[in-house]
Amino acid sequence: MIYILNRKHFHLYIEVDFLRAAKSRMGDFMMSDIHQNEIPTTMTTTTSLEALQSSEQRELMDLVDRLRRAGLSTLLQLPQIVVCGDQSSGKSSVLEAITEIPFPRKENLCTRFATEISLRRDIEESISCKINPDETRQDHEMDRLRSFSRTIQDFGELPSLIDEATEAMGLGPSKAFSKDVLCIEICGPNRPQLTLIDLPGLIHASNKSQSEEDVELIKSLVKDYISKQRTIMLAVVSAKNDYANQIILKMCREFDTKGARTLGIITKPDFLRPGSENESTWLDLASNKDIFFEIGWHLLKNRADDQHSISFDQRNLEEQAFFKAGNYTSLPRSMMGVHHLRERLSVLLFDHLRKALPDLEDELNSMLSKTLAELETLGKCRDSLADQRIFLAELATSASNIIRMGCDGIYEAPFFGSIDVDAPVDAQQNFVRLRAVVQHLNIVFADKIRLNGHTFEIEKEYEEIHEDDINHDEPWVTARKRIRKTTQKPIKMRRQQAIKWVNQIQ
Repeated sequence: MIYILNRKHFHLYIEVDFLRAAKSRMGDFMMSDIHQNEIPTTMTTTTSLEALQSSEQRELMDLVDRLRRAGLSTLLQLPQIVVCGDQSSGKSSVLEAITEIPFPRKENLCTRFATEISLRRDIEESISCKINPDETRQDHEMDRLRSFSRTIQDFGELPSLIDEATEAMGLGPSKAFSKDVLCIEICGPNRPQLTLIDLPGLIHASNKSQSEEDVELIKSLVKDYISKQRTIMLAVVSAKNDYANQIILKMCREFDTKGARTLGIITKPDFLRPGSENESTWLDLASNKDIFFEIGWHLLKNRADDQHSISFDQRNLEEQAFFKAGNYTSLPRSMMGVHHLRERLSVLLFDHLRKALPDLEDELNSMLSKTLAELETLGKCRDSLADQRIFLAELATSASNIIRMGCDGIYEAPFFGSIDVDAPVDAQQNFVRLRAVVQHLNIVFADKIRLNGHTFEIEKEYEEIHEDDINHDEPWVTARKRIRKTTQKPIKMRRQQAIKWVNQIQ
C-alpha cells in the first residue's frame, strides 16, 4: 500500500513539475511575437527538408513534441499529422517522399500497426525504436512491450529493427494487425522537428490472410486517430482506383465535415491515360470541384515499383518533369510535387499549432489544478523507511483511539459522524457507535430471553389488563410487540396440565 502511494506520489510530482514547465513555456510562447504575428506564406529553404523547419516552427513544434514525449498525449489531444488511406494507396511512398527516409520495402511491413515517425534535430545521426503498447493489453504484456528498445546507426538496419518490433507485438499468421504503436525516432543535424503517424491501410473486404475482425480493427484504429479534432489528416487516394470507392474519403468527411483539417493527396497519376475522361475527372477532384476540402488537394508522383533504387534527388526531378507536361500545366504549381507539399504542410501545421495553443493552455491549467488536488489528497510523501514507520504508527494509534472511543461511548472523532435520530440504533447509518449498538443488542437479547426463552409458559389466573389501559407508545410495549412478531412463542398450558406433564416426566 505504501509502495503504491509513494509511486503515485512520484508520478504526480513529475506530472506537476512538467505541467508547470509546459505551462510556463507555453505562456512565454503565446506572449511572443511569433504567436501574435501572421505566419509567413513563403519561407526560404536551404535543403528540401527545411521547408518544414523555420526557427519559429521548430520552437513551437519542439514545445508540442516535449508534451508528447512526456506522455501527455494520452491526456491531451496534441496536434499531429496522420497519413491515412486504403490499402495500396501509396501512403508509405508519401511518407517516404516527405521525410526522405528510405523505409524498407517489404510487403505488410509498416502497415500492420500504426507507425509514429519522429524526426529530431541533433548533433549525431541515430535511429531508435520503441513500442507504445495498446491500453487494452494485460499489465505484464504492457511492461514487456515498454521494455522494447533498439538503437541503430544506419538505415540499412531498419528492416531487421522493424522485424523485431513486429515479432515483439506477437504478429504472425494468427494475428495480422495490432493496436500497438511502433515509434521510430530519427535524429540528425539536418532533420526537422516533425512527427508523422502512418496508419495501416483500410481493408475493403476480408480474405484468408485478413479476417473480418482485422477489417473492423483497422477501421476502429483509423477512426480513433482522425476523430481527434487536433489531427491533420493526409487522406491518400490512388488514381489507379475509382476515388468514389475509396473508404478513407467517406471516413474523413464523417469526422471533418467542412474539410478544415483534411488535405487530400492524389498518388499514382502516371497511371492515368493522358487526355482521357478519367484523367479529367481526377483533375476536377484535384481542383476541389467534386469533393471539397477547405485545405484542398495535392498531387504526388512517387517512384514506381521498379524505381526504388533511384535517389530522392532523381525521384524529385522525375516528378517535376511529369507535372510540367500535359493537362497538369493547368493546375497551380503549389499543389503538385513533394517540394510544394512540404511547404503546404509547414504552413498548415504551424497555423494549426498556433490556433491550438490557447485551448492547450486552458487544458494544461485544468490538468495542473486537478493533479495538485489529487496530490493533496494523498497527504505528505513518505520516502524513507523511518517516515513510513512513523506513518504506520500514527495510523495504528488513530485506529486504536477510534476503537477506544467506540467502546467508551465517546463519539467525538469525525469517524463517527452525526447520529440519525430518526433511524433505529442498530441501523446502518448509526452502526459505527459501537457501545450504543452493543447495549441496544444486549437489551433486545435480554428481552427476547425473558419473554420467549422458556419452552412452556404456564398460565396463571390473574386479573386481565384491559387493552385500553395499556400505553402502546411505551418502548417496552413496542419492543415486546416487535419481538413477539419475530420470535417463536412458548407453548401455553394450564396449571393442571403442567402438573400432569411434570408427573409424567418423573
